[in-house]
Amino acid sequence: MREIIGILIIVSIVIFSQIARPQLKSDNGKLADGLAVLGIEDKKVDDKSIVTFDEETFYGASYEKSAGELIERLKVVAYPEDLIKTFPDPRFGVGFVMKITRALPVKVMDGNQEKLLRTFSQDIKAFLVEKNIELGDKDKITPNIDGKLVKDMAIIIVRVEETEVKIKKIIEFKTEYKDDPNLEKGKERVSRQGSAGEKELTYLVRRENGQEVARDLKNVKALKEPESKIILRGTKEVVYGIGVATWFDAPTMTAAHNFLPPGTVVEVTNVSNGKKVTVNVIGGGIMGRAIIDLSPDAFAVLAPLGAGVINVKIAKP
Repeated sequence: MREIIGILIIVSIVIFSQIARPQLKSDNGKLADGLAVLGIEDKKVDDKSIVTFDEETFYGASYEKSAGELIERLKVVAYPEDLIKTFPDPRFGVGFVMKITRALPVKVMDGNQEKLLRTFSQDIKAFLVEKNIELGDKDKITPNIDGKLVKDMAIIIVRVEETEVKIKKIIEFKTEYKDDPNLEKGKERVSRQGSAGEKELTYLVRRENGQEVARDLKNVKALKEPESKIILRGTKEVVYGIGVATWFDAPTMTAAHNFLPPGTVVEVTNVSNGKKVTVNVIGGGIMGRAIIDLSPDAFAVLAPLGAGVINVKIAKP
């Protein structure tokens, strides 16, 4: 009987380097595939790695025929990436030692998603390849992609996207004023209605993790030129009469006129010196040859009160 057991131990030594991968618990607490099946792999941990991987030892009973049974009994949390070795083979039924080499946990903040991944890779670039994490040309990664993995490492990936955005905007029209000698002074007429133009603005928009961080104007293209609104302003003088002006005791800046209705505003010009005054007609009742009677203050703008009578032109202001 001892000889048989010795033979079994020798056979176990031969297969000691084989790796059993039973159904393991993943990060979300669910059991991974293969708990009831003993997997054999020749994957090994590089002892020359700068990373020191944690190792745990457990002891299986003779009635346990796989590492999975021991893991289940002891409620050991094991992850699919962890490496498990047993010696001797649990199937011999003589008890065994199980060693779990823990994969290195690496926190990855990829854009707006946070993940906790496990690996035996030695550097960041190999880790990204292993986990099928691709970087775009403009994406940013911290630490540098050429760096080594270390314990408690957090890798931050900023996803960068640059797109062209075209926006159309209205170009407001301007208003131009032009003098019209055929239009009475003080009057305005719209010669042409204005029309708005349109332009296209091209922006280069940069987003990091979906959030806009920059917007640069790259081009402005006129799609339609605006047309100015044209308003004609009358310059044609409307003359109510030319004649003699006198003055009388009347309210400030007012005048009497026999034909213009009260409330009419007129501009009175002294034809001898060009001085002007604007007055408000308050009534008529002029006797004699004068065509307008001014209030004293209005007359004084044009000539001294002592002049008494002056030649004036009455026009629409």
